[in-house]
Amino acid sequence: MRSLKECVDMHLHLGKSRDGGELTLSDIRKAMKKYEISHAVIFAIDEVDTGPSYEKVNNRVLKAVSGDSSLIPFGRLNPRAGDKAFAELRRLSKAGVRGIKLHPRSENFSPQQARDLISEIEAEGLPIILHTSHEKNCNPLSWERIFKSHSRTSFVLAHGAKDAFQEAIAVAKRNQNVWLETSTLSYWRTSVILKKLGTSRLVFGSDLPYSHPAVERTKLDLLLSPSEQRKVYSENPKKILGG
Repeated sequence: MRSLKECVDMHLHLGKSRDGGELTLSDIRKAMKKYEISHAVIFAIDEVDTGPSYEKVNNRVLKAVSGDSSLIPFGRLNPRAGDKAFAELRRLSKAGVRGIKLHPRSENFSPQQARDLISEIEAEGLPIILHTSHEKNCNPLSWERIFKSHSRTSFVLAHGAKDAFQEAIAVAKRNQNVWLETSTLSYWRTSVILKKLGTSRLVFGSDLPYSHPAVERTKLDLLLSPSEQRKVYSENPKKILGG
C-alpha cells in the first residue's frame, strides 16, 4: 500500500452482529493505525438488541467517537420503526452525526417504505450509506426514483451492489448524487466500475469486520494511479461529508 496523507474509510461497523461479525473500538483503532487510515466512518452493526430504531447501538457509536476527530459517526435507522425512526433521526442530528446508514436487507424495507424518512434525512442535510446488492429491496434500479427525487442528498452504494454492479454503474451514470463504494467486490468487477464510471464518484470502504482494509486498499492501489488514489481515498469522501 502506498502511503497517503489522508485516507478515509467510508464503511466500518461497531458492535457484535447477530450473524457473528464483531468489531470493537480497539479493533478499529488498531486497523486504522496499521493500514494508514486517517479517518473512518463508523456505524452500528446489526445487533440482536438494537432498540426500536438502533438507539442503543447508535449511543455506543456516539460514545466511541467522543473526543476523537478521526472517527466520523453515522447513525443507523430502521424506516419500519415509524415515528421512533424520525425521533431518532432528530436526536442523532442534534448529537452531531455526519450521515445515516440504511440497510434494506437487514431491516427488510422497500424504497417506498423508506421514502418519508429519507425526505427528513435530506432536510437534515445528511448523506446516506445504503446497502446495495442483488438481494430483495437492494438493487440500485429499485432505488433510482428515490435518488432522483432526493437529488440534494448524496447516496453511497455500499458494495457497489455486489452481483448487481452493472446496474449500480448505470444508475450512477444517470444520477450525479450517487457514489459507489466497492468493498467485497472482486478485483475484476471493481476494474469494470473504474473503466465505465471512472473515479469521480468512487470511494473506499473496508467493510470491517466482513472484509479488510488490507484487501480493499490493495485492490484499489493496483487499479489507481497516485492522483486517482487521492481522489478516491480523500477528495471524494470530503465532498460527501462536507470537508
